[in-house]
Amino acid sequence: MKRGARTTVGLTFVSVACCLASVWMAPSASGQSAIPVPARTGAEGTPAELEAWAMVEQNKMIKAREMAERVVAENPQSFVGHLVLGYSQRFAEANFPRALFHFNESLRLYELRFGREPGPTSPWLWHARIIREIGSTYGDLERYEEQLAFSFRYNERYFPKIIAERAWPLMKLRRYDDARTAAREGLATGEPRQVEIALNALCAVEYEAGDENASYRACREALDQARRADEPDAVDFTNFAEGSRSLFLLGEAERILLEATRAPPTWYGNPWLELGELYTRQARYPEALGALKEVPAYRGARPPHVRDSDRNESRRAVSAFLLAVGRSEEALRITERAMVMPDRRGHNSRDPAQDQIIVALLDRRARRVGAERALERAAARGTWDRVTARAEALLERGRAWMSGRQVVRMIAVDDRLIGSFRLGASSSAVMPPWLLGDVSAVIGPGVTRASISLARARDRRERAPAYYDAVEMESAYLAGDEDDAKTLGERALLGLPDGEALLRGRVSAILADLAFQRGDDAAVAHFERALQIDPGVFRRLEIAIPVSFAITGDAVADDVVSALERSPRLSDGSALRVRGEVTAAGGRVCLEGVSGNVGCGEFDATTAEVSSTDDVVSALVDAFHDEVFAPRISLSQQDANSLDGSSAVSRDIDVL
Repeated sequence: MKRGARTTVGLTFVSVACCLASVWMAPSASGQSAIPVPARTGAEGTPAELEAWAMVEQNKMIKAREMAERVVAENPQSFVGHLVLGYSQRFAEANFPRALFHFNESLRLYELRFGREPGPTSPWLWHARIIREIGSTYGDLERYEEQLAFSFRYNERYFPKIIAERAWPLMKLRRYDDARTAAREGLATGEPRQVEIALNALCAVEYEAGDENASYRACREALDQARRADEPDAVDFTNFAEGSRSLFLLGEAERILLEATRAPPTWYGNPWLELGELYTRQARYPEALGALKEVPAYRGARPPHVRDSDRNESRRAVSAFLLAVGRSEEALRITERAMVMPDRRGHNSRDPAQDQIIVALLDRRARRVGAERALERAAARGTWDRVTARAEALLERGRAWMSGRQVVRMIAVDDRLIGSFRLGASSSAVMPPWLLGDVSAVIGPGVTRASISLARARDRRERAPAYYDAVEMESAYLAGDEDDAKTLGERALLGLPDGEALLRGRVSAILADLAFQRGDDAAVAHFERALQIDPGVFRRLEIAIPVSFAITGDAVADDVVSALERSPRLSDGSALRVRGEVTAAGGRVCLEGVSGNVGCGEFDATTAEVSSTDDVVSALVDAFHDEVFAPRISLSQQDANSLDGSSAVSRDIDVL
C-alpha cells in the first residue's frame, strides 16, 4: 500500500501555502505574529477576512473557523470567508464533504465577482488557491476524475504547474501508462520537489500495475533521493518497506521500518502498525505487542483530517494479533466495529475492499475459535453445560458463516479472487499469509486451486512459489487429496523463510494431521514443530491432537482424563502423551512430546477458593487448554483494551 502524502494533499497544501505566505506576510512592529496584508495585487481582503486567514497560516483552525463564521454572517458574499471555512472543515474537522461545499461556494462567489478567468489586476492568488483546494478535496473523497479536471484547470492559468501530482489520481483510475507519463514529466523538470513526487508516484504506480520488481527499484530510488536531500520521512521508508515485503525480503523490511520510526512522521503511513503486522506473522509476539501499543499515539500526533485514514487498518492489525495469541473474544469486539466502519482510502494505493475482506476473514475465524473455546471450557463440566456449549458453538459458527458470505460477495469481483492469492502484491498486500488459507474453506477448495493456478502462472517473483504451495496445500487437504497436500506442504516448508513463522506453523499442523491419518511416523515431528512455532494453530484450524493419557493420582485423575477425552483439542491416538499427577488439592497436567513437555496447565486448590472436586477438575482442564494451546506471552486485559486506542483532538494543530 503505497502512500500519497508527498504526492497529493500534503504537497498541495505546503506548496501553495508557502507561495502565498511569501507574498503576504509582513512583520509587525511589535514582533508578534503578523497579520497578512496585501503586498501586491492578487491578495486583497478586508481586515476581518485577512485576520481569519492569519489563523489558517498559523494553523489555528478552530479559531479560523470561528472568525470566518462571523465574516460570512456579516457578509454572505465573502469568498475568503468560505475559503477559510473550507480549510477548517477539511483540516480540523475532517469533514471533507462540508469542506468541498465551502470551497465550491468560495469559487462561485469569487467568479461571480471577478469572472472565471480573473485578470492580473484581480485577486488572482485567491483563485489559484481555491482551485487547488477543490482538486485536493476531491482526492480526499476519492473522486479522481474531478481531481484531475481541477488540476488541468489550474495548469491552464497558474504556475508552478501540477505535473507529477497527477500520477496519483491517474493510478487510482488504473490509467497506469498515463500515470507513468505524468511521473516522467515531473522527473524531466529536474525540480527537486517534482522529482521527489515523481519517484514516489512511480513506486506506487508500478506496484499497482503488478510489476513488483520495478516497484521495488522505484521505491528504493525514491528513498535514496530523499537520503541525498537529507530529508527522508516515514512515507519514504514505509513505501520501500512494502516493496521489500512484496519480494518477501522480511529482514530488510524490518530494518527499514525501524528506521521509519525514527524519521519525521507524515500524514499517511504508520511504521509501528506495519512492524506490528510483521512481528505477528513472525510469531514475535512481545515485539508485536510493543509495536502495536505505539500505533494510537503515532496516529494521534497527526492532524485530525488524516487520523481516520488508517483507523480500520489498525483494527485489522490488532485483531489479527489478538487472534494469533488466542484472545478471540477481544479480537471479535474489534472486528465487529471494523466491519461497519471502513477507512478513507484516497491516499493509499490499494483496493479498499482488501481491508474489508481481511476483516471479514478475521471475524469469521474469531467466531469459530470462540466456538472451539466454548467446547473446551465445557469439557470438564456437567451434561447441561456441555449441551449449552454446543448450542453456543453452533450459533457462533452460524455467525461465522455469515462473515464468510461477506468474503464471497467481496472477493468474487473481476480479478480480485485471483489477485488475493498473490501475497505481497498490490492485490493482496495486507493479507496475513497465515490467514489466506481460510479463503479455501469459504469459497471451496476447487475454486481456490484453480485461482491459485492462474495467479501462480502470472507471478515471476523468485520467492513466491513456496507461498502458493502453502495455500494450495490447504485446498488439497480440504478436498481430501492427501498425496498432493503432502507434496505441496513439504515443498512449502523447504521454500518458506524461517521468518514466516505462523504460515510455517499452519503448514506443519496440516502435515501433522495428514501424517497421522496415513499412519506416518513423521506425524510426531510435525505436531511438535507446529506446537513449538504456534500452539494456537490447532485451535484456529480445529485440529485435534492424537494423544494417550498417563495421569496418576486419586479419583480426581480419572475425572480429568474423562474431561480431556471430551476436549475438541485431543483425540485418541499415540502421537503425543498427556502426562500428569493430580489430586483433590490440584496438580499439573502436561502435553508431552518426544523432546519433552510442550506445555503444562497447573492448579493449586490450597491457594484458591473451590467448593468441590468438580471445581478442581474444571480449573485443571481450563489451565491445560489455556497454557498448551496459546502462545507464551504476558498480555493483560488492559493491554488488550488499549491496542485500539482513541485519538485525542487538539484545538490548534499544525496541519503541515
